[in-house]
Amino acid sequence: MVDFDVTTEIVEDLSYGSTVTGVGSVDAPESADWDCSIGELNFLFATSTQNPFVRETADFRRQRIDTERNPGEQSLDSGYWIRSQSSFHYGSGLTSAEPLEVNDDEAQFRYKEGGGVNPWTPGQLTLLNSTSELVSDTSTGQKLLGVASGVLHASGNTLSHVTSAGVSTAITWGGSGTIQSVTTDGTNWYAADTTGIYSGVLPAGSGSLLWNTGADTVIRFVKSRLMATVGAAVYELTGTGPSLPTPLDPGTTRPSGWAWTDISEGPTAIYLSGYVGDTSTIERITVTTSSSSITLEVPTVVAEMPRGEQVLSLYSYVGAYLVIGTSQGCRIALITTEGTLSLGPVVVEDGAVDDAVASGSYLYVTVRDQGNAGDRVRRAGLFRIDLGTNINANQLDFAHAADLVVPSTAPSGATAVQVTSLNDELYMAVDNAGIYKQDTTYVDEGYLETGRVRLGTIERKGWRDLRLLVEEDEANTALVTGLANTTDASSPSNWTAAITADGSRPDITGKLTAAAPSPEPNLYAAFKLASADSNATTPVFIGYQLKAVPAPDRTRLLSVPVLNFDFITDSKGLRMGRDGYSFDVLTKLQELESSAAVVQWRDFTTGEAATAYIERVTFTRTSPPTNQASGTGGIAVVLLRIV
Repeated sequence: MVDFDVTTEIVEDLSYGSTVTGVGSVDAPESADWDCSIGELNFLFATSTQNPFVRETADFRRQRIDTERNPGEQSLDSGYWIRSQSSFHYGSGLTSAEPLEVNDDEAQFRYKEGGGVNPWTPGQLTLLNSTSELVSDTSTGQKLLGVASGVLHASGNTLSHVTSAGVSTAITWGGSGTIQSVTTDGTNWYAADTTGIYSGVLPAGSGSLLWNTGADTVIRFVKSRLMATVGAAVYELTGTGPSLPTPLDPGTTRPSGWAWTDISEGPTAIYLSGYVGDTSTIERITVTTSSSSITLEVPTVVAEMPRGEQVLSLYSYVGAYLVIGTSQGCRIALITTEGTLSLGPVVVEDGAVDDAVASGSYLYVTVRDQGNAGDRVRRAGLFRIDLGTNINANQLDFAHAADLVVPSTAPSGATAVQVTSLNDELYMAVDNAGIYKQDTTYVDEGYLETGRVRLGTIERKGWRDLRLLVEEDEANTALVTGLANTTDASSPSNWTAAITADGSRPDITGKLTAAAPSPEPNLYAAFKLASADSNATTPVFIGYQLKAVPAPDRTRLLSVPVLNFDFITDSKGLRMGRDGYSFDVLTKLQELESSAAVVQWRDFTTGEAATAYIERVTFTRTSPPTNQASGTGGIAVVLLRIV
């Protein structure tokens, strides 16, 4: 036991010094047999049953109240941090799965990317339909138009009617040049080349020349009238021809090289798109009515695109939206009651959009060769847009996801450029490949990737379990495999498989030890869906749950009891002290505590040395004052946090 004395006999004087700027210190003889030091303050231990030296790990998890959108998971005292998702109907494009970083609904219902999967039914994920070749055609610049009994297909200088069964009938359309544009009024078809505009009866009646053109031509049947652009001029096609009528806009004031790309309609106007170089606009032809006539006004600009973004296509949706396909992707514009346009952001940025079509409550757009087949494999295909679901708190930004793609057997260089719908089935015209039709069977496999999961903190986590839930059906052998990785630098097929579920194993949990063998701040999960029964059956994936435990660098707390008297005798009998010494030491400890100064901690009995700061100082006075000494001595317990 350490002996201490409160007599006036002093062998060594402990003078108050100031060797540490702004803090000060209490000097002590070098010959003293001290047990420890805190900063430059030296002490003897006062350890006992009542005052033990305690070393413990600081709490690194705080108690919290669950304020998540779906309360319950984080409130359960399971010892785990949990992240789950049970619906994907807000589509793709979310790089982070953290509610603190993005809109809470989007974190719950969006994902990063995927292909071959259908997320649009809330609460489940299934495979998409496959596609098959209907007509083989390796030409470019193909055109496609849905009609009641099939599709019209223009390829080079050939116009054909193709049934849903793939029976193709060539149409003697009357011209010999490359067909640039096709349209229909419901009774007749119209086709244009650089020589003229031709027409015949649907579906495959022979055609004849209606108007001479002599220039690049776009024709569309909009607002119950046939509109055309010929060169830079704009026409409403009336009369019998073959000479063109007086143009609405002769185009003489337009810059050299101006090219019109499409014509569409709104409730009170007709819209045209065009560009020259890196400048592109959308123009409006206002429709003025009176009791005796309908007048089309001269085109005026209603939207100028960002420089370098060319408008390639226009498509009107339910009279409220104008779908704008551009060289950068797809934008949605709101058509106002005055006929002006309010442009939204680029919704689909995966490829240039040459065409769009609505089917049911969805909009489908071509993205050339940037369709997503899953596992980050790109092929000719489509994206789907849900105009009923807004994202990013923007009324003109909409949920979207990769949709149909051509099969892996499609020719190299296949590029989806046209899309149409017939009897709730989609058809694609694919340059360098031909026409592809939506099948009733499913794709072989599809993938969905989550955004980055880090559970609301950049601290490291020990990733423990991945739980999968699928629809229970003993007869359904289609598989869902959960994969995980600590980085998303590679495609998911290269990640570690954690667990596989099917209808007979609808709720199953796998370990993430192989995917994340050591604590990591982030985790990425992906899910592979594989069909069964010759692609007649799809798995029905309900959701997933990730479990982790926090694994930050641990902080150690030391509760150190030390003697703090005016006069002290060390273990070797050296007596030290002066009147007021203990109070000066206590003052210095409190100054270090208040300033949160980082100090050096040394335990001379074990050789330990570390940096720390003082969390708390507790002083218990045990000495009464006397005539010879202040009597302020006692035991100080210093709580140190090692850093």
